[in-house]
Amino acid sequence: MAERKKARHERLKNVLLEEKRRLWNELRRELFRNQEKLQTQFDTAQDIGDRSMLDVLSDTGIAVADIMRERLTRMEEVEQRLAAGTYGICEACGEEIDEERLRVMPYAIRCVACQEKHEGPSFPPEATI
Repeated sequence: MAERKKARHERLKNVLLEEKRRLWNELRRELFRNQEKLQTQFDTAQDIGDRSMLDVLSDTGIAVADIMRERLTRMEEVEQRLAAGTYGICEACGEEIDEERLRVMPYAIRCVACQEKHEGPSFPPEATI
């Protein structure tokens, strides 16, 4: 039993490291790609419409970077739970969260069944008139 838990811990640790590496690379690409693109655009003369469009593109890049930062922050929290031995355990029922779910969503805190209960039905019941 202890060997199974240790093997699961190592697999989950690898999943987290891969996801963190992917997020950092994506953030770097996004920041540098937008920086280079916007820098060349700012070097050329533009009218007010072009400047407005550059502002929108710049804001979009900032929003994407902010989303990536939030995901990386969540990954830090996940790493703390891994170190504490609570990662991969559903916060609602205490059972192990399926590894496939954690591969897709490494910062999941609930198993699928508990998450569905937490979110409620996908479609509200039809009202009768």
